[in-house]
Amino acid sequence: MKPAVLFLAKFVALTATCIWLWQTWGLSVYHAIYSPIATAIYEGLGFEGIATPARDRYINIIPFLTLMILTPNLSTRRRYGGTAIGLAILFFMHIAANLTAYPQSLRLPRIVSLMLDAAPFFLWVVICHEFVRGFMQRAIAGSSDERPTHGPRD
Repeated sequence: MKPAVLFLAKFVALTATCIWLWQTWGLSVYHAIYSPIATAIYEGLGFEGIATPARDRYINIIPFLTLMILTPNLSTRRRYGGTAIGLAILFFMHIAANLTAYPQSLRLPRIVSLMLDAAPFFLWVVICHEFVRGFMQRAIAGSSDERPTHGPRD
């Protein structure tokens, strides 16, 4: 099996398991940690009664954690340090996203939703850039090997 297919299969399997755990108890645990910290930050900034419409987007933690767990050959420092920094960035993105909600509907602007959806993958690429670069180089080299060769035109 090709490494890309194997990596994708592992990613899907681990993500599905983590989503089940997230829906079972993870979101409530995260919100219990998030809520008092976010409330203190909002009050410190002079905002009161901020709702949490980004709550459905908090699940973006799952693909980030899954990618950080599955990425091979990361140093311990990069794996744990990168994971901690990435989670902190996602946490503060959740806080910022809630401030952008439309007051009438408590819905997030589409661009904010897209940013929250893309953030885990962007963070992973930045943190694991060496793996991603090597992976892409192998994928490109492999695809050029698979191209059919044509003889000279008559």
